[in-house]
Amino acid sequence: MVKQLEVRVRGIKDVFPAELVAVGEAAQASFTAARSASGVHLLLVGERDYHVALIDPDLQARAQLEAAVGTRLVLKFRGRSTAVRRNLAAVGGQAIVDPHAESFAAPEAEVQGVALDLTTGIFGAAPLFLLPDGTLSDRTDSAPRGMDALPTMVAAARWVSTRRTTTFECLFPPSPFHPEQPVRTERLSPAQAEGLLAQLDAVLSAAAPGVAGVDPIDAAQLRSAALTVLSHLLATVMKDRSMRAAADAAAERIFGLIASEQGPGGRADLRAHAIMLLAMRGPALRPEDQARAQALLRGLRREAPPYAELTGQWRFAINSGQEFTPGEVKLLQGKYKFTKVEAPADAPPSPNTWGGGYTVLKAPITGPQGQDILVFSRSASPRDENHEMGQPYFTGVLISRHANLGAFDMKAALVTVEQRGYKLMMNAQCAGLTTRFAISRMFPDADIYSSWDSTYFSTGVGEEVVASEGIDCFVAVLYGMAAGEDFAKIDDRIRKAQWHHPQSRTPEFVQFIGPGHPLVVARYEDVNRDGKADYYDGFLDFRMVEIAEAVHESATPRDPGVAASQIGGEAARGLNWAAGSLNRVAQYSELWDSLPGETEHFYAFRAAGFYSVTDPPRDVPAGAGPPSDPGTAPAVVRYILTDGVLSAEVMMHAWLSHSAQEFKRLLVAAEAYWRALDLGYLKGEPLGTLGGQRAGLLLLLAGLLEFPADPNMLDGLWESALDLLKLPRLSRSLVRRCIDEEDHNRGNYYGSVRGVNALLGTPSKPGAIHAASPVAHDEIVGADPTVGRLRPLQLELPPP
Repeated sequence: MVKQLEVRVRGIKDVFPAELVAVGEAAQASFTAARSASGVHLLLVGERDYHVALIDPDLQARAQLEAAVGTRLVLKFRGRSTAVRRNLAAVGGQAIVDPHAESFAAPEAEVQGVALDLTTGIFGAAPLFLLPDGTLSDRTDSAPRGMDALPTMVAAARWVSTRRTTTFECLFPPSPFHPEQPVRTERLSPAQAEGLLAQLDAVLSAAAPGVAGVDPIDAAQLRSAALTVLSHLLATVMKDRSMRAAADAAAERIFGLIASEQGPGGRADLRAHAIMLLAMRGPALRPEDQARAQALLRGLRREAPPYAELTGQWRFAINSGQEFTPGEVKLLQGKYKFTKVEAPADAPPSPNTWGGGYTVLKAPITGPQGQDILVFSRSASPRDENHEMGQPYFTGVLISRHANLGAFDMKAALVTVEQRGYKLMMNAQCAGLTTRFAISRMFPDADIYSSWDSTYFSTGVGEEVVASEGIDCFVAVLYGMAAGEDFAKIDDRIRKAQWHHPQSRTPEFVQFIGPGHPLVVARYEDVNRDGKADYYDGFLDFRMVEIAEAVHESATPRDPGVAASQIGGEAARGLNWAAGSLNRVAQYSELWDSLPGETEHFYAFRAAGFYSVTDPPRDVPAGAGPPSDPGTAPAVVRYILTDGVLSAEVMMHAWLSHSAQEFKRLLVAAEAYWRALDLGYLKGEPLGTLGGQRAGLLLLLAGLLEFPADPNMLDGLWESALDLLKLPRLSRSLVRRCIDEEDHNRGNYYGSVRGVNALLGTPSKPGAIHAASPVAHDEIVGADPTVGRLRPLQLELPPP
């Protein structure tokens, strides 16, 4: 099988002619046998392993390739237009001896103190070097310190954002995707940290707010990038105590940046981001700095409603699903002594006529200035439920309805309503935190209370609501506001009013998360709309680009034309929806019940943005599954288990950012499912076999597509997902039928033990798959480890 090709190494101009000797399972054995043969032999690993032999190699070629072991090479086969990428695992063959050369190895004194290539082995990544003095640069001989540092610092910020569990104590974390790569131990020393801080001081001075002759966006971008590096340096002390002085200095510079952003030319969003990063790095701060950071965090949001502005009557709309409205009105009248009154003459009309208009009730309490509190109750649909947010007449809105597994939230988010006047908004529904980012995007200036767990209610004769946790907590909020209380005291009232939930054992749990929980809120909000929850925004990119979604091209990767951190618009919103949907999956499928620490109740999944081949995610636990290349993986979920608490960061390849949000949900769900299995978080029967695991995946995918939409579109997305997952073509309706009414009654919307058994059957009774296609059944239960796994993306990349 002799095929000629060229081997290229990033950073080396030379091209190495070679021949392909063996492929796949035979490559390892062939390479081992060639270790004692003449010439230079390479073992290249990836989706299919290669044994390659160089043609007429020289001494310099061997030295260069040995230095590149562990990095990614580009292979250009003769007659093929696209390149192939593989990781160089080993160099073999008998050494080539030059009798006229003493040694090609540089003495130790010469290899010490050299510039480190921090993005080595990453195809197409912007150059980023750590120089011996600790400064960062895009070249090896000098470091920029003015506005010319913008490319370097942005590259550094993106490099920082690719990792989560390592900092400067580990410059090259081990890659679970490439276990064949050698472990590197380089770190940033305390002396180098001083050099880095000096460089950042010069950069921040050059890019200070309001500097004449400097583009304000470029300056803000540079300050933001420097902030990201400072935050990374601050966090390093958690792993390396020798960095205490450097961490304190980094914290002081962040405090200084926060102060400077309040002056002329400053950016309020950058200031808020810096405060959020400080709060996230709280354990790395000294106690006195922790107190300063907490005070700043509290200052980001109102500590109480603006009572001085709320003069005159307080009017709250209760917009409920049609099945909730009559019972809720009776609860307010009977349990809470509200009285029915005529609608005021100046009241605006209800936005719909089918609901019968407003029922107006007067509260038995008054506001701090003696003002009446009126409640306007009406039946609503997702199309008009936010109408009153745009009416200055109303002080607040309570949304009370079913979530329909997020479908109603998706519909409500499509209706544009511009907030007018102060608003307190409360959402009583199932798993409201999963869609909080959508609410905050629509109404960033509102004080929002969203439900943590599903909001409970009870029904009586005729299914009329006779008790409602949402109403109980809403009335508690009204009583707190009537007493002029701040949000912390209002939270105490909510805790007393809320019903019992499994999450109640968590000290921070309150059924309705509001302004009094800024760090909790930040995990589920994406105010700057970049597809990354605010809590995880390591780098706040000011060069955002709106990217639209395209349903019919969802499975076709394409270059977005911008860096992964710049992706915004529909693309970013879709990733947020996808991450939120995984929290519903974990709550409503018994196949996920084995997650540690009852994670399914605590919203483990959070959007963590996009990545690409030039900035792939680092330090991602992989588990027992087959290794893959993060630069071409369609989606990556980084699970982090800390003290029994599991969190999961949901990321997606930038080249699929244009995919429809429904397709994003399928891909990230498949990735989250397999990685949880590989790490041992999902276990037990029927997930003990490959067949059971794949059947569970099919049920998960079918459940995610169970929402009102064009069936042809859903079937198209289903088929595209099956293809990308190397699954046999199966009818979506065949799988849907195995999630039956009994599963729904038990809250298993995304798969169950019963569903897996219905698909696979038993030795005495064939399952649904075998009955439809014995060939497909054999694939589902077969031993091929790639069946059901996401295929790597085939990317059309420019030559290195």
